[in-house]
Amino acid sequence: MCFIKCLLIVSIFSCRLLSLVRILFGKMDDQTELSNFVRRLHGENNSKHKVIGSRLCYYSFKFNFRKISQELYKGHLHLSFNRRGGARINVVFVKVAREDAKKIFLRTAAANDAVVLKPWTYLFSRQKQNFFRYLPNNADMKNGIWTICYDRFEHNLKNWTNLVKGNYGYYDELKLPIKTGNGGRLNEFWRVSIRELIDGVGRIHSKGLYHGGLGSESNYVFIGKCLKVINIKGDLDEFNTDEDRENKKKEDITDLLGMLDNWFESILEGGKRSWLECQHFFDFVNHAKTLNLEYDKFVKKVVDHPFLLEADDSKRLFDHYETMKSGRTGRKVKFALARPAFDNFKSWNSTSTVNSMDNLCRVFITIETPRHRKKKRKGI
Repeated sequence: MCFIKCLLIVSIFSCRLLSLVRILFGKMDDQTELSNFVRRLHGENNSKHKVIGSRLCYYSFKFNFRKISQELYKGHLHLSFNRRGGARINVVFVKVAREDAKKIFLRTAAANDAVVLKPWTYLFSRQKQNFFRYLPNNADMKNGIWTICYDRFEHNLKNWTNLVKGNYGYYDELKLPIKTGNGGRLNEFWRVSIRELIDGVGRIHSKGLYHGGLGSESNYVFIGKCLKVINIKGDLDEFNTDEDRENKKKEDITDLLGMLDNWFESILEGGKRSWLECQHFFDFVNHAKTLNLEYDKFVKKVVDHPFLLEADDSKRLFDHYETMKSGRTGRKVKFALARPAFDNFKSWNSTSTVNSMDNLCRVFITIETPRHRKKKRKGI
């Protein structure tokens, strides 16, 4: 029996595959060369087993030529063509270094996680030469820029923070106030988002990647009701030993927590010291960094801290603390529980806590001695 193997390669220039074609056939530094490039490939194809085609898209965005540099540009991708320009998708073009553009696109796309904003493509852009006279000599659009194209997001964390701090009458009902009036707890959006970011970074690591830029507020973006990350830079296979890979994963988490530490200090009126629960959380994090814990144990300690727990989950910790009084650390636990500062973690004023107070009482009754338990029952 004779088997004939036929290779059919269909190379389609869709927006999401544009960079893949560049990898296979070479990079295009000038988008005006694209059509001629495709025609040449088509004309030079002499194989009856190989098909080469294209589906072109075009993009547009506005820039402020008075600004020497911008971090991002809002614009559109056009996937179909007619006299009115065709259907368009609202996108943002995020500027990156030339040498990083390809790897950031490929690794961010490969992460494929709910906490990561998936990119469309990466590309090189530059203004037409006949408009150069309107641009400063050091303008980005005169020299050209490399960008990663993402679905349109409202703000990155850096710009959002500047809006809030700028006293421009800006108010975001979902995200503000950061410190709620209900027992002085962390706003639910931020509590959930921080936990999801920590969990999401762990999932990125499980896919053999690391972010490498979580210390920058520009790499966090708001889209819908979610806080996501962009611009993943690294592959853990770059490192030869498990120890080096473990250290790089720890570096991602500590970069994330370090960014949050600085961010809370910056955005809270009076800084973290004006909110003891927040201050104690980052003191705890900074102490945990010195313990040289394994990656998983360090992360668990952070996400289990009362600052990132719901009110009811924080309340249940008291049962755990009671059991610790009789262990090896009993003396230290008793001392900590007796300190006035610990009262800041007792958010008894929430409705859910008050409604479940009976369950709390039963928890403490069960850990008392039989003689005390008997007296309690007589009084109930």
